Amino acid sequence: MIRILCRNIAPAFAAAALLGGCGSHSSGPAGGTPAKAVAGKPVKPIDQLSRNMVSAVASNKPSTLPLQVKFELRDRPDVGQPVELDLAIVPMSASVDRVSGKVEAEDGLELLQGGEIAAAERPVEGVPIHHHLKVVPKREGIYTVRAVVTVDASGVPSSDAYSMPVIVAAASAESSGTPGTPGPTAPGAARGSVRASEARPGPPPTAAAQ
Repeated sequence: MIRILCRNIAPAFAAAALLGGCGSHSSGPAGGTPAKAVAGKPVKPIDQLSRNMVSAVASNKPSTLPLQVKFELRDRPDVGQPVELDLAIVPMSASVDRVSGKVEAEDGLELLQGGEIAAAERPVEGVPIHHHLKVVPKREGIYTVRAVVTVDASGVPSSDAYSMPVIVAAASAESSGTPGTPGPTAPGAARGSVRASEARPGPPPTAAAQ
């Protein structure tokens, strides 16, 4: 009798263990595959540059240097008014060991600051090297700011010049005081006043008593 009970109990414990094992995986995702966290795509530093930046024109086409040069004018260039220019030099190869350079301004522009591009040792590929400069236009016209960049790559130095046009507009009439522009309203004068010739006629004079 005892043997019969043991034979009946053993399968029951085995079934319970099997059901318990199945229940321990019921909280997982469908299919039994662990969920993987979806990582966001990293943003490249070059993609974070201002959308207003445009590419400078290399003297050699195509340029032999493994880099890109972009620039942006912060304000509209006016005669006699300082204007800032942002420069971004982007190494495009891991073989670049050193980047340096200088900035030249064409006659018609006075370079106030930013004439020397500080050397960057072991720059990271795709990471912009920022440089700021300031110029003052002397007269209206189209002039050129030129950045001469030197790159040491794999022990071999090479240089190229990148041109950036600056279009200088004439000074506005308000700032230059050009004749013919309306002057300020005289003190005490009311706006919208009517001229004497446009004044409304008054009531007719009363007839003299006879």
